[in-house]
Amino acid sequence: MSNKVLYGTAATAVLIAAATLTFSTSVTQDAGINTAAAVAAANWADNVTITVNEAENTFRFESDGIPSHGFADQYLIPIDPTNQPFSDKTASAFTVANSATDFPESPVDTTITTLPIYTDDLTDTSLGQIGVAITGAQIFNDYENMERTVVALDDQVIHDHVAFLDACNGHTLVDGTSYHYHGIPVCITDSLDQADAHSVMIGVLSDGFPVYGNHDQAGAIVTNADLDECSGHFGITPEFPEGIYHYHLTADEAPYMIDCYHGEVEVAANAGGPPGSGRPDFAAVATELGVSERDLMDALGTSMPPDFDAAAVALGISSDTLRNAMPAPPQ
Repeated sequence: MSNKVLYGTAATAVLIAAATLTFSTSVTQDAGINTAAAVAAANWADNVTITVNEAENTFRFESDGIPSHGFADQYLIPIDPTNQPFSDKTASAFTVANSATDFPESPVDTTITTLPIYTDDLTDTSLGQIGVAITGAQIFNDYENMERTVVALDDQVIHDHVAFLDACNGHTLVDGTSYHYHGIPVCITDSLDQADAHSVMIGVLSDGFPVYGNHDQAGAIVTNADLDECSGHFGITPEFPEGIYHYHLTADEAPYMIDCYHGEVEVAANAGGPPGSGRPDFAAVATELGVSERDLMDALGTSMPPDFDAAAVALGISSDTLRNAMPAPPQ
């Protein structure tokens, strides 16, 4: 991997030259720690372009959506994505996709803050993109369904040596786009992490805080018991020697991924997104239902999973009509 980074101003070179960032774990993130230098210096793959905008305190992530470590040769694709869980289904419930022919580029273009703010108010992560990885791929949460009852890694299934999730704990959506991780991307961590050291940064979540594998200081294995309700904690990392709030992916049990944000995040930004982002197109759903997008969003609310029955009542439609209009959940 190599960095491809653009800066909004030449002054940012000073940030890269800085040896440390001043921060104390006794001080909350409200003080504002700037992650721009660490983001710029991260081990982004060649298919990733990072553009730091100092004036707006953000960075833009652009990639072709193809993970730099490549795909498995084949994947199981559920014929009916809503017929979950998948682990108890026979081979007849799946088709087999060949990555050499069935997985097109699915560009990712998202902007994330470089001044993340820690907050005690939690925001559930949604289905679809919740962060970006240094390989150019996307980070999703644990779940395969909006009700948050089916955990992808616990729903693994293999038929005739073809798996639902690959050895990197990732796969695409059912249409072959938007490759993403549901667990530790071992194709990254196995090559970058040292047995006796803290994991290196493997991505950034949508709230701006960095994401790591499951190695803490001196290589100690991080489990869910070591982390807060959002799979994070304050501590020293290789990129932030004075400490920062950060997330860890774990391998001991669910949650393996990040199921809520501990940083301030625009809920609307998580609710919908452009084609290829893996997020529902609420504008299209609203058009199909004959309601305004604002009314649809207000009815669904911000809780996860949404209360579809209550939302249907608010919209004056049946819950079946609403559920059928919603896109199949990302896998």
